[in-house]
Amino acid sequence: MLTQTTEELNKERYRAFVAELNKGNIDGVDEFFAPDYTEHSAPPGAPPGVETIKMVFHMFRTAFPDVVFTVTDLVAEGDKLCTYVIGEGTNEGPFMGAPASGRHATWAAFGINRYENGRIKEHWGLPDLMGLLTQIGALPAPAHP
Repeated sequence: MLTQTTEELNKERYRAFVAELNKGNIDGVDEFFAPDYTEHSAPPGAPPGVETIKMVFHMFRTAFPDVVFTVTDLVAEGDKLCTYVIGEGTNEGPFMGAPASGRHATWAAFGINRYENGRIKEHWGLPDLMGLLTQIGALPAPAHP
C-alpha cells in the first residue's frame, strides 16, 4: 500500500486552500492554518494570525470580484512548501487606494509556507504588486530607454 509523503499532503492541502479562495469562501480558510499562525509578510496595520489572510483576500475579492488564483508550481521539502501562484481578474473595485479601472490584470505571487500538523504555521510571500498596480493604471508604466 502506498502512502502519501508529508510533502504530498501539504501540496494537496494548499491546492484545497486555493480552491476555497476561488469559491470566495474566505471565512472557510481557518481549517488550513494553525491557530497560532504567523504571517511574516503582512501589510502595515494588518490584524494578527489568519485574520491577515482573510483581510488580504477580502481586499482582492472586493477589488477583483472575478479573481481566480491558479497554482502553477509547488515545491516541497520537509515542512516547507514553496508556491508560485498566478492571480487574474478585472479591477471593478478600489485597490490599495486606487479607484476601480475596469482593467483586467494578471499577476504572480511567490510564497513559502511552513507546515505543522498539516496546517500552515508560517508564511512569507512576495506578490508582484508593482506589476498589478501598473496594469490597473494606479502606477505609471516604466519608461523604456
